[in-house]
Amino acid sequence: MDEIDGHAVSYHAVPLPAILGTSLPAASSSDSALQSSLPQSAAAQRLAQLKSKLGAARQQNHKAVVAEDRRTKLGEAGLKEERIQRAYEAKQKARAESGGGEATEVEQHLEITAEAAAERLYKAEKKGKRRAEYGWDVYNNEAQYRHYKKQTNRVAEAGRAATGDEVVDEGDADPLAYGQAPPVSKERVQALVEDMHDAAVRRSNWSRRRTFNEDADVTYINRRNEVFNKKIGRAFDGYTSEIRANLERGTAL
Repeated sequence: MDEIDGHAVSYHAVPLPAILGTSLPAASSSDSALQSSLPQSAAAQRLAQLKSKLGAARQQNHKAVVAEDRRTKLGEAGLKEERIQRAYEAKQKARAESGGGEATEVEQHLEITAEAAAERLYKAEKKGKRRAEYGWDVYNNEAQYRHYKKQTNRVAEAGRAATGDEVVDEGDADPLAYGQAPPVSKERVQALVEDMHDAAVRRSNWSRRRTFNEDADVTYINRRNEVFNKKIGRAFDGYTSEIRANLERGTAL
C-alpha cells in the first residue's frame, strides 16, 4: 500500500490504462456457440490468434509497468524486506500444515534429501569463504582467538619435545600463590624472544602488494596513473583489444 494525494493506493489493484482496457463487448453464450458452429476461414482463425496474442501482450505489459513502478517506489531495501517477509510467511505456513511445533535439528535433518543437504552445505561453505577476513578485519576477535590457540598448541608441542612428557594443565593452581613460582630459565626467555621476533618478521612480510613484473609493458608515468590504467583496462579491454592489435600490426582501417 502507498499513499498518493491522501488516498491509499494498492499496487496489486492498479487498473489497466483506458487505451489498453478497451475491448469489444463480450459476446453472449448463444453468439459464441453460433460462431463456433460456423466454419471459419484461415484468415478468421489467424485474426483470432492475433487478437489473443494482443490481449496477452497487453496483460504482460501492464504487469511489467506495475512491477517497475513498484520497484521504483519501494527501492532495493523495501523489496529485500518483502522477500524476507514472504519467506517467513511461507515457512510458518508450511510448519502449520505439518502439524505445528518447533522441529528439532535431528528431525529437520531427517526430512531433507541428500541433494538438499549437499546444496545447503555448499552454500554454507561459500558463505564462510565470503566471510574470510581481509585487510584490517584480520584483527577481529575470531582471528585473535585462532592465533591464541595456535600459540598455545605450539607451546605444548615445544614442551613435549623438550621434556618428553605431556604438558600439565595448572588450572587447579592457587591464584593467590602469585610470585612464588620458581624463576623462569634463560632458555625459555630466549624462546619467547625468538617467537616474538618470528612474529614480527611474519608481520612485516605479510602484504598484498604485487611484485613488479619487468617483462610487462610500461603504460604509466607514476603509481596513480598505473592504478588508473588498470581500472580502465578491466572495464574496456574486452572491447578495445582487437582495435589495439590492429593498430600495432598496421592493419587498422
